[in-house]
Amino acid sequence: MLPIQPLEPSVPPVNGNWYLLSVRAKKRELFLKYLNMAITQNNIQDVIMAIKTPQESVYEDIVLLNLSNFKKACTHLQKIEYFQSIERKPLQLEQVNRMIGSL
Repeated sequence: MLPIQPLEPSVPPVNGNWYLLSVRAKKRELFLKYLNMAITQNNIQDVIMAIKTPQESVYEDIVLLNLSNFKKACTHLQKIEYFQSIERKPLQLEQVNRMIGSL
């Protein structure tokens, strides 16, 4: 019997509604810290299902969020320090894959 080989790490398949969120200049890491605390404290893992940060410098103030409920997420996001804005229209999967493809 052959030994089991670990799978190659790869970019996970992207699905659901992904939204582009802007944070204040040079504050993405702090925003992510506060966002993770808010998700835990408010028990909203079912609303904010995934968080991705594009690595290219052109996207340094951008966070991608996979949301199940846009309105509920916005209510929580607006209370988080360094939050700037969120696009109302979900991104197309091709756009998300292009932005996080370098992860």
